Amino acid sequence: MLMHTMRMRATVLMAAFAAACSPVAEVTPRHYVGLVVGHSSPLKIEIAKALIASPGKPVLQAGPLQLPPPFSLAPMKFDFGWVTAGGAIMIQSTKFAVIVLQEPMLDQGKVTWSCIVHPAEAKPSLCGSDYQNGLLQNK
Repeated sequence: MLMHTMRMRATVLMAAFAAACSPVAEVTPRHYVGLVVGHSSPLKIEIAKALIASPGKPVLQAGPLQLPPPFSLAPMKFDFGWVTAGGAIMIQSTKFAVIVLQEPMLDQGKVTWSCIVHPAEAKPSLCGSDYQNGLLQNK
């Protein structure tokens, strides 16, 4: 039941990101980063579970980044994507001239995520926010 609730929240979050970018609206670097954060939510949940289950061990998701498209949305396009052994998600897009690093931190059995974006003005407020961490917490 808890997993179902988290998936529903992630679905709502991704729908909000998708709705924010209408097909006729130009996708800005900030919008792109918001989409990356939304599309990577299911992966972050899986990484958090792995970190909680086996602290200090490499996550199974480590390696080239694979972000399956949610529902009928187009897959995220990026030039470089990687998941580190510690669970950090790195994405680079030359089209939008951004680098996104989402890094998990395990503390007392809870995982929170920091979000670093270059250039800084492309960072949406949701990226690494308490609200986002609340949605992803212990799921």
